[in-house]
Amino acid sequence: MHPDKYALRRLTDELFLTTDAKDWNAARALFADGEIDVDMSSLAGGGPVRLTANALIEGFGDRAEVFAHGYAWNRVPSFPAGQDLWETWGNYRLSARRQGAGWCIDGFRYFSKHTRGNDAVRTHAAGDPST
Repeated sequence: MHPDKYALRRLTDELFLTTDAKDWNAARALFADGEIDVDMSSLAGGGPVRLTANALIEGFGDRAEVFAHGYAWNRVPSFPAGQDLWETWGNYRLSARRQGAGWCIDGFRYFSKHTRGNDAVRTHAAGDPST
């Protein structure tokens, strides 16, 4: 492989490794000075833009995603014993953005992996809990 191919592969790897690690100074060092072409339109809409590498990196720092495992159980004491519980296991994906000096959640998604129990407990359905 040509030496330039190795250098370009390393440069590309470093970009994704440093942004995943949120090492913004190291990520910024990979970009040219002055304005660069940025096109995220297939993801975020709009069109291509020209901006400084500093502005691009600052934009990376204003967004975050959090992944978490979840377990919840719900119980309705008025339901008959053995039919008063519903459980779920899964994962959460939260997206957040910087707002002022802090962060706020702007996306919330739950990926259910398994549930167990009386679904009427989850929905708090009125009437006969055995249906």
